Amino acid sequence: MRIKEITPKPYEKTVFPSILFNIEIEYKGYQEAIISVNGWLESNKGKILSNLIEFRETNRNDGISAKTSHSNNDYDSIYKTKLIAPLSKEALNYIEEIRKTDKKGDVYLTLCLNVKTLKSSAVISTLHLIDPKEIGLPKIQISTREYGKLVVWGYDPNYYSNKTNLWVISGNGNPKFLEINEYIFKEEIRIPSTDWIHDYAPKLGLGTYFIVEIPKGDEIIKEAWNYVEKAEECFRRWDIKGVCSNCREVGYLLDGTIKKKFGKDSFNYKERWDRAYKKFKDVVSLYLHLEEIKQNNKRYALEDIKGNKNDAEYILNMTKLLIKYAEELIKENNQ
Repeated sequence: MRIKEITPKPYEKTVFPSILFNIEIEYKGYQEAIISVNGWLESNKGKILSNLIEFRETNRNDGISAKTSHSNNDYDSIYKTKLIAPLSKEALNYIEEIRKTDKKGDVYLTLCLNVKTLKSSAVISTLHLIDPKEIGLPKIQISTREYGKLVVWGYDPNYYSNKTNLWVISGNGNPKFLEINEYIFKEEIRIPSTDWIHDYAPKLGLGTYFIVEIPKGDEIIKEAWNYVEKAEECFRRWDIKGVCSNCREVGYLLDGTIKKKFGKDSFNYKERWDRAYKKFKDVVSLYLHLEEIKQNNKRYALEDIKGNKNDAEYILNMTKLLIKYAEELIKENNQ
């Protein structure tokens, strides 16, 4: 038995936000029958997010056969089912939090499946019809018109390695004809960031994302992008001060580069660049001086003087835009 395919997609036919998993399980037909599939959904950090609910839209009728001589009833069959994972608000928020720690923003989930099957232990012995006269016995009359034949058990060494107790139907040497088995599977699921943002988030009640694409272009100022990579690593750790520190270094670097390229009294530096850089510098410096603000504070509640992930995300995007703007100014001047 193996999990052949798992296809996730958002499910909208429930009150709770849910993910639907279409699952195909390959197993040996007639040797066993799958009774049910259940389990739970985990994050890639091992936290349980939801129980799985199985449902099928069509009736299913599987058969289980006994083992017989000169036959092999085992063949690959496919069990198709659907599992729904209802997600609470807390579970969705948790998925979003760990998704942002992934470099590409992908979602990684683990399906923990419990597949319950009913398996046959029955063995049908080989029986043969023999005319009594072939073994020196008189005819056996069973009716006024017909004569009977003997039913003889025949041991088949090519099929079975040991002789049972000569039952016509046995439980493979014991009275047990049926047994219930359980198989445990853990399957990793990856939902790419683009699919999560465009397909899942709106249907799961997470809202519609506003996607900002900032191409790096020719990376004219390579060192600035290196600082951005460090800032992104800090963001994945929720190190807001680290984000701001690296982004501030980007600002210093860009300011010096533009000043050297155009001159401190040029229109490009003094008007175009300075207006953009001043706003950036004010925002970044705020979150690097929170302790200073707290000490000199006479206007705000202390619990309000803080930065959070939204501030860090804004500063990170603002930094990328500032680099792009600086590079475009340089390219414009070189044309």
